[in-house]
Amino acid sequence: MSYIKKEKIEYPYLEKPLSVYTFENGHKAVFAYKKSPMINISSWVKTGSINENKDNNGVSHFVEHLLFKGTTKYPAGAFDRAMEEKGGIINAATWKDYTFFYINIPKEHYELALNMHADMMVDALFPIEEIGPEFDPEGKPPEVKRERYVVIEEIRMGEDNNWRKVYKNLNSAMYENHPYKREVIGTKKIIANITQEEITRYYKTFYIPKNITTIVAGDFDEEKMIELIEQNFKFKPSNLEKAKSDPQIKEIKIKNPKTVTDYSEINTAYIMLGALCDSAKNLKETIALDLISTILGDGKSSRLYSDLIENTKNPHYYQLESCHYQFKDGDNFMIEANFDAQKKDVVIKELKEHLLNLNKITEAELKKAKKRAKVTFAQDSEMVSDIADTIGYYATVCEDLSLADKYLKVLDEIDCRYLEEIAKKYLHPDFVSTSILLPEGEKNETV
Repeated sequence: MSYIKKEKIEYPYLEKPLSVYTFENGHKAVFAYKKSPMINISSWVKTGSINENKDNNGVSHFVEHLLFKGTTKYPAGAFDRAMEEKGGIINAATWKDYTFFYINIPKEHYELALNMHADMMVDALFPIEEIGPEFDPEGKPPEVKRERYVVIEEIRMGEDNNWRKVYKNLNSAMYENHPYKREVIGTKKIIANITQEEITRYYKTFYIPKNITTIVAGDFDEEKMIELIEQNFKFKPSNLEKAKSDPQIKEIKIKNPKTVTDYSEINTAYIMLGALCDSAKNLKETIALDLISTILGDGKSSRLYSDLIENTKNPHYYQLESCHYQFKDGDNFMIEANFDAQKKDVVIKELKEHLLNLNKITEAELKKAKKRAKVTFAQDSEMVSDIADTIGYYATVCEDLSLADKYLKVLDEIDCRYLEEIAKKYLHPDFVSTSILLPEGEKNETV
């Protein structure tokens, strides 16, 4: 199938504009030229936990695992072995808005890499012997430990991670109904019992041409590459009933802020404060929130570290930082801390005071944060893997590749007053949910 549209899109720090090809079926290919001995080939699929429901939560991540388990042409393990023999690095990841698969490989082997990558994307079989038998995850493990068991063990490991527990509770407390409310990895019960038919239905519903952007970054002949993509990405029609998703009504401010307290066999306490913000494609607000996160809690020169750890006689924090996650249906802004459990009330008060103090941002803080943002943005154009990841983010989460070219101009336009307005709009303590994990011994103290 030949392409029906070709565009050129400017992209900072590259020698040439991006070439964006759109095929009749909606599949997109993006080419980024970079002089390099390596070529990165990746496909970003517009599906993750955003397209799940209460009955199949975790299927996106499960499909990510199972795509490596064989096609009509290649048996399970053949892809991994072939790429590793050629010096390639392969991996995949699933998040709320996307699932992506990539190969980083010496450029002399890119034809084989593209052939096998495309085959995996369009013709995954999900063999029942690779999925593994259904079983009770709270009972005796199956004798045959296949991919179903592997994913459930990954879920178990997460349950033992303190930060994961705090984040899970906060994520649920921030949303009312949006699918983002659930964990990407899913639950043991669902993964232990989801059927091959349900997995295949989800794959056939969402791994379709219009949902997939294939990115190639490196030094290659463009005409030859587009021919290879046309030859190898042969999508197959499906007559299966489509998988169902939950409604995706955006939530960009927490309607009912909550505080969730949990307990565990730990010695220190953990806390996360979270706020909802507008979507990633709102470029100016997204950049502003990145800058605020840098000023507030990124590194030893940040406000949180300086005020609450470095310049205090008896600090009660062991770890303290802020972060900003970008999503298609609305971003998250978080503060997270590991601290002395006996100082819980003081910690909550201090962290909320720092949110209030975002109404005063200095020119020096803004200048430093902008400099860091520019350095990071430039560094993301140095390696083919980073270039492909950034393009994938703008194409899939923001759904607008032109935003990358606008980034530096918008960054320069932002002033202190604008940052203060954004902080007031989204980060006031009244708009924040809180998740706390305390030692079991603190339970009686709080009753």
